[in-house]
Amino acid sequence: MAEFISTCPSCRHTLDVTELSCPHCHIQIRGRFQGHPSLTLTEEQLSFLRLFVLSRGNLREIERVLGISYPTVRNKLDDLVEAFQHTPGPMPSQSSPASRRSLLEDVAAGRVQVKDALALLSQRPKEESSDDGND
Repeated sequence: MAEFISTCPSCRHTLDVTELSCPHCHIQIRGRFQGHPSLTLTEEQLSFLRLFVLSRGNLREIERVLGISYPTVRNKLDDLVEAFQHTPGPMPSQSSPASRRSLLEDVAAGRVQVKDALALLSQRPKEESSDDGND
């Protein structure tokens, strides 16, 4: 059986679930069904979630295993929280220059769209979003 996909392979938008079927009695039910937020997670988010559970939520352990900084671990966790809340917008941790760098890394890795990153950066106070050469 094929693996479940949640994004269109052509345009990358979220796919709608429109049909359910029973393999036992062959009944088919058609409509628009709301999927669970976990169905829209990226492979990277799913891997992080798995590691988070296996490490029992110990962020320092995740930092050690992945070889990334603690703020980056927190940003990844914030991404998961946002995915489950379905509330787009800036996260509290995105007010520091380190978070700006993480946001740019997310854009480079394809986890955040450029237009979304620009919107997040434009919502920050002017002195934080100016380029002072430290980022």
